[in-house]
Amino acid sequence: MTESFFPTTAAAVTARLRHLARTAPRGMRHGRNASGRSGTSPDFSDFQPYAPGDDIRNVDWNIYARTDQLFIKRFMDERELRVSVILDASRSMGGDRWLYARRLCAMLGMMALSADDHLVFMTAGGPKPSVFSAKGVRNRSRFLGHLEQLQPPGGNSFAGDAASENLLGASVRYVVTDGLEPTESFRPLLRKLRKSAGEVRMILLKDDIPDIPERGSDVRFVDSETGKAVDVSLTAAAIHRQQALSERHFSELAALCREYAVAVLEAEEQDGVLELVSKKMRRAGWVR
Repeated sequence: MTESFFPTTAAAVTARLRHLARTAPRGMRHGRNASGRSGTSPDFSDFQPYAPGDDIRNVDWNIYARTDQLFIKRFMDERELRVSVILDASRSMGGDRWLYARRLCAMLGMMALSADDHLVFMTAGGPKPSVFSAKGVRNRSRFLGHLEQLQPPGGNSFAGDAASENLLGASVRYVVTDGLEPTESFRPLLRKLRKSAGEVRMILLKDDIPDIPERGSDVRFVDSETGKAVDVSLTAAAIHRQQALSERHFSELAALCREYAVAVLEAEEQDGVLELVSKKMRRAGWVR
């Protein structure tokens, strides 16, 4: 792992941040996240009336002496979060966007590993799927090396490829994509994600620099997904129509995400990854 790919300042921030999940963690191993069910950690949860079969060692005898009723003490059960990150590796994710996306995935993964959560990372839509699964601080460097060595993006069907994968259960699942495929192609993926994860969060990578000329001219448009080119003479009306189509596409994608209860956060690449994670994601209640 090189400093240019993931600076040590970013690594230090990930050691302090944690993923937040509104649903109970789905991990089976011990971790640092309260699962909401009774367990054996030293953190007290509440009292409940004694019932046959309860461990008599948990009876609070002080309450029994005062009320003549048996109550047992319950303690929080700490379980790991299962954090899943799916990265769009289709052709439109190339260039500076690919570096930004991998750095973002590095932040999400390093946060999970630093908190002793279980991380599953995968790419979809690229020339070759890539999967990384690990738990624990000792795997942070290995994860960064994995991200740095990923093949450049080159496919054109992220949503379809991701929907065909065997997705294991997760507490929180992140989808990092530019969302440039047809809106309806995301429906099977979102449906599958909601069935396999407690919470699904889409981070939509958008460039705040418009890719449409502000005035009429002869230009060549290249489809970022298929690579096909077309020469067009743009007029003011054509430019306005194209901008309206772009806005409509992302509006429809946002509506589809709401339909499947998928939270969406837009990430402008001009903002740094640290800004996105430590401020925007914190304000959204995704991290603490």
